[in-house]
Formats: sequence, structure tokens, C-alpha cells
Amino acid sequence: MTATASDIAHRFAAAFNTRNVETVLDCFTPDARYLDLFYGTFSDRSGLRGLFERMYAEGDQHEWMMTRVVVNPVCTIGEWRFTFTVSSAVARSSGRRLTFRGVSIFETRAGRCHTYREYFDRGAALLALGISPSAVARIAEGRPSVEVTGPGLAARA
Repeated sequence: MTATASDIAHRFAAAFNTRNVETVLDCFTPDARYLDLFYGTFSDRSGLRGLFERMYAEGDQHEWMMTRVVVNPVCTIGEWRFTFTVSSAVARSSGRRLTFRGVSIFETRAGRCHTYREYFDRGAALLALGISPSAVARIAEGRPSVEVTGPGLAARA
């Protein structure tokens, strides 16, 4: 199925770009779960509200643009370009303008997202923010996105 202007990916990007938390929350079910590679995992309305408030406090001039979207009745995949300027709330990175590409998965129910997850080069984005390589390594170790298994190793993800 091809994308339409009413699909969840385009609705989410348009809502996010308004910088209005209530408008963004309208894209999600009350029990939604949001897995963000910068900030972690958030659940339900209050958790998502806190996440989006933090995103808006730490960034300005957001532009989330879906460049390719594939839709089916229960899942939408959106490839995107995301641009923002780091606000003065993040002193070390204030004023840096980042543009990076990624993919979001929107699992849907009744036209709203109940589970969101995203994929992009988190390490490169963190380095672009001016975070030291050793701090990026600590972030990756604390919230790994790669599962490691092998002889004598327990699965770790």
C-alpha cells in the first residue's frame, strides 16, 4: 500500500514540527510505547509528554520530513530526514544544527501509533553534538542497540 497524506508517519512529522505537545500526543494511543535512541523508552501519555517537552526544550527549529513511507493496516515505516538546532538548554552543543537520516516504525491501532521505534546512526549523531567518544561509548554500553552472543557470552541487548 502506498502512503497517503493521512498516514501516521506524515501526521506525526507534521504534528512534531508544530512544537505543540498536545498535537503530537494525538498521534498516539493512551498506552503507547516510544523507543527513542537519544532519550530511551517512554510509555503512556505522561511519559511521552515528558519526552516531547524535553525534546522541545533541548532543540529549536525542528524539521522532521518523511521522504518515503510504506503503509499497511497495522504498521507504517517512514524513512526521514530530521533537522534541528540544539538550544541553549544543552550548553555543550548549543547552536549546533544537525541533519541526519533514519527510519521510524509506527505500529498502529485504530489510526494511532501504539509502539514507535527508530533507527539511525546514534553514535555519529552523538559525536556531532560534541559528546566525547568515551561518553558516547558509555551511552552505547548503557543502552546497547546491538545484541552480542558467542561462546561464554550471555545474550546482551
